[in-house]
Amino acid sequence: MTERYDIEKTPEGTWDIIDVFTGLPVVEMGVPLIDMPIEEADDLVNLLNCRDGERWGDT
Repeated sequence: MTERYDIEKTPEGTWDIIDVFTGLPVVEMGVPLIDMPIEEADDLVNLLNCRDGERWGDT
């Protein structure tokens, strides 16, 4: 199954977490997950994909 979330580099050199199905930045609890350092974005995208997989019974 395709993972729902991925990271995308911005022109400024920071990273955004995007929903691969919509192409839009992810918003969690009203906070857009944008302009992050690579380490933070990588950790969060793994967490979001794990949570999404659990919700749909993929893990």
